[in-house]
Amino acid sequence: MKKEEATTKKTEAKEAGAPTKKTEAKEAGATLTVTYKDIQNKRKLKVGLYVFLAAFVLAGLLALILTLIKVRDPQFMLDDVSLDPISGSKVLVKLSSTNPSSSSLSYSDMSLYVQIEEIFETERVFLQSTVQKPHERTTWTGVVARNNVNNDRPDGTFQMRDGVENGNVIAEVKIKKKSLMFSQKSRLRVTCPVLLNLKDLTAVVSRPMSTCQVL
Repeated sequence: MKKEEATTKKTEAKEAGAPTKKTEAKEAGATLTVTYKDIQNKRKLKVGLYVFLAAFVLAGLLALILTLIKVRDPQFMLDDVSLDPISGSKVLVKLSSTNPSSSSLSYSDMSLYVQIEEIFETERVFLQSTVQKPHERTTWTGVVARNNVNNDRPDGTFQMRDGVENGNVIAEVKIKKKSLMFSQKSRLRVTCPVLLNLKDLTAVVSRPMSTCQVL
């Protein structure tokens, strides 16, 4: 009897446990099932990610190339404004520029004059055209004099009062920029602030070396 009861219990336990394990296995398998639509969505996500990364890298490379080939405007400095030692009645202006780019710059039709706002400005003088190599510094010297308003005064006398006044050395120039891919022309207006003696239009501080604004 005891053997029959033990056999009966084993059979019942086996029958009761089998469906449970099968059901659990079936349910577990159902959660791991991957459909064709899921695979396609994952593929699309990966492709989209690759496309985004490729576009990002390409945009970065393009920006880097444009930065490297871009020809920047020259940097101007006012070196000095002093009395011309030869004439003793005209102003000697020294202006320099540096080419910050890796391409050559061509300067042409360059004019220079001194201005005191609401008072007067000197005559405009033209400077020599030149080609500036990459990272080269060029210095121009111009001798300017006031436009003589009164015919009874000799040319070059400034007829000014004593004191000091803020003024500007102004240069206008045509620039031709040359790079590996393009050539561009532009016209620049350069303004260099300086404190001037009204008596002779010399700089209050010798060799002011002021930075000029390029427009």
